[in-house]
Amino acid sequence: MKSILRITIINFLSIAFVAIIQSCEKKSTLPEVTTEKVRGITQISAQSGGNVIDDGGAEVTARGIVWATNQNPTTSSDKTSNGTGTGSFTTIINGLTANTTYYIRAYAINSEGTSYGEERDFTTSVPSTGIKKSDFPGGSRSGSTSFSIGSKVYLGLGSGDIYSSPRDFWEWDQATNIWTRKADYPGNSAGGAVGFSIGAKGYIGTGYIITGGVTNEFWEYDPATDTWTEKASLPVSAARAYASGFSIGTKGYIGTGDPTNEWEYTSYFHDFWEWDQATNVWTQKADFGGSGRSSAVGFSIGTKGYIGTGYVTDIVASSSFSRDFWEWDQTTNVWTQKANLGGSGRSSAVGFSIGTKGYIGTGLASDDVLSSYYSKDVWEWDQATNIWTRKADLEGYERYSAVGVSIGDKGYIGTGFGKFDDPFQDFWEYDPK
Repeated sequence: MKSILRITIINFLSIAFVAIIQSCEKKSTLPEVTTEKVRGITQISAQSGGNVIDDGGAEVTARGIVWATNQNPTTSSDKTSNGTGTGSFTTIINGLTANTTYYIRAYAINSEGTSYGEERDFTTSVPSTGIKKSDFPGGSRSGSTSFSIGSKVYLGLGSGDIYSSPRDFWEWDQATNIWTRKADYPGNSAGGAVGFSIGAKGYIGTGYIITGGVTNEFWEYDPATDTWTEKASLPVSAARAYASGFSIGTKGYIGTGDPTNEWEYTSYFHDFWEWDQATNVWTQKADFGGSGRSSAVGFSIGTKGYIGTGYVTDIVASSSFSRDFWEWDQTTNVWTQKANLGGSGRSSAVGFSIGTKGYIGTGLASDDVLSSYYSKDVWEWDQATNIWTRKADLEGYERYSAVGVSIGDKGYIGTGFGKFDDPFQDFWEYDPK
């Protein structure tokens, strides 16, 4: 009888022990995965990835990216296969269609099923277009200054292919596609200057000095006599580089910029100045409506001026690439924020206007402060509808610190720094029609 009781107790304890062990075992769950940002977007491909941060207590047997043209893609959609287990992975998504919006998610599979990371979307590039014109004969360079007068483009300053700061100044004829060297620029600015035209005269102002610091100088160029004349400088306290500028009627405007040329982002300017061609006098106007910034874009349409994008001072004393876009009314001296640029935030882009449309393209672009990339996308803004539309990409390489101007119904983009970590000397014509 005691033996039976002993056996019964042992069996009971064994069952209880097994039950306790089983209750202590961790139940498997779905894995946890995140989706990386999309980068390297072309007409037919893009790069992304994911990070399996928890396998859920069971081996991850498959992971990758799923994508589709509708939201919430699954493993029944197109997908990549990128190994097993936990950790991060990257992948190239191929076989895409140009100018199409796609939705992607990272996925991870274990014995409990499939889980997905957050959804991200992107739009593939528009097919490139453009007509390559004669290369700029002054050599490769970036950070140059340009403006147009009549059917001519004028280009000079900037950093050369051996990081020199040439003073040469060139004229391009739209009718003949020929570059002609003109009188050298005589001022102290080496690059990062503002350029615009008023009537038959061109103007270059501010910029960085090759020996250090920035200048407040302002010079007038007369193509009829091929001569330079120094005009009234901005106030000494308003010296700067990488400012924005444009002209409206007989007035020229300069605003924003870097007061040190040392990228001290906590002190970027957001002031705004008007120069009167008739009186040669500078007058401070209402401060730019956005944050202080450098390397922003400026252009005008009718009696309105526009400044947008750029490297921006933010409230936590760090910097980021901006997408915001602002309109200034010459009549009321009031700034109004308009629709943000449709693409990524960027600095050192080009901007120009054709009719009632504004254009912003290329630049050093980024979705965050941790990484950046050279861009070649071009965006059109409609003054009537306040809508941005992506247009054909620049036919040439990705770049920033290029020049952009317009003549009549054509736009022009050239020079700049980019793909091979060297400056360019190519020059492209863009037809929005």
